[in-house]
Amino acid sequence: MRPPPRTPWWRSALASLGARNPRSARAWAAVALLATSVTCVGSTWFATGELRWPELVATGSLLALSAALLLLPVVVTAPLVVLAPLSGTATVLWLDLVSRDAGLTGRVFFTVPVIWAASQLRAGGTVVVTAATIAADAVVAGTLLPREEAVTTFAYTTTLLVLVAGTLARGAWKQDRLVEQLRRQARTDPLTGLVTRRVLDAATERVATAGSPAALVVVDIDRFKCVNDTYGHLGGDAALAHVAGLLAAHCRERDVVARMGGDELAVLMPDCPPAVAVQRAERFVEAVREAPLVLPGGQLVPLSISAGLAAVPGDARAARDLYASADSALYAAKRAGRDRLARAPGS
Repeated sequence: MRPPPRTPWWRSALASLGARNPRSARAWAAVALLATSVTCVGSTWFATGELRWPELVATGSLLALSAALLLLPVVVTAPLVVLAPLSGTATVLWLDLVSRDAGLTGRVFFTVPVIWAASQLRAGGTVVVTAATIAADAVVAGTLLPREEAVTTFAYTTTLLVLVAGTLARGAWKQDRLVEQLRRQARTDPLTGLVTRRVLDAATERVATAGSPAALVVVDIDRFKCVNDTYGHLGGDAALAHVAGLLAAHCRERDVVARMGGDELAVLMPDCPPAVAVQRAERFVEAVREAPLVLPGGQLVPLSISAGLAAVPGDARAARDLYASADSALYAAKRAGRDRLARAPGS
């Protein structure tokens, strides 16, 4: 397959600030903003019996942002998700300064943006939110507390915020690595190194509906059971990996070479006219015939393949039809004596 284009550095930097899972992040951001709003209004009401304009403005702003996160499409809310913890930090800073509250009740909500960012954002976003929150806490402590008390409480608060952010961010990073490892395992066949049927299906569906010339070649190793019976399953595995390597070596970067299951392999050739596809598929057959497998002891094992080719748009206009046409051609090659290519009608 053709490798993906290299991402510009500035896009990578912006991506590092974004959410790990935008859909989950926006939901939890809305919940956090809503909880902060309710707590802000409720605590003020029960403490004073009235609501002052700073609390009303802050609550209204947080509720508006929460509603936007829940109601707007995910693509639109992606920037808002990143801004949500920063807006929470700014709101807590403003309320603390207006109310002149530098105690526990005024500063405890500084932990909320950091906890949310560390669990939902990528590393860059977590660093930005944590740094902004520490800076906001420094403003509150430095403005409202005596110098000695401000330094002491700021040191404790900073240590807490950094530890919380670091612990949660590392857990999220390890989880992302595990998920990516599972995704790679789902995409790649461990024996041959080829992509799996799932990847091939997705690529075939795109090619079948694109309308441009393309071809699918389905390949079977001839008399593979005899190879297994003669040389054992390790010999069969070696034969399968050998043939897979030969196919991959004769493919372009944009071709998709896959293991469909058992000893059946496939090559999807996008942007390839039928006449060229036939020539290339015949070369697959010749390459396997001309390069026998060499076992660890030096023994040569001659191999051959049967191949069936189908093309779009000639043989099919859907992925399922393309598979069926190529599979039918494969069995025609086997019936004709193996070690050859057969083409579906119209290829």
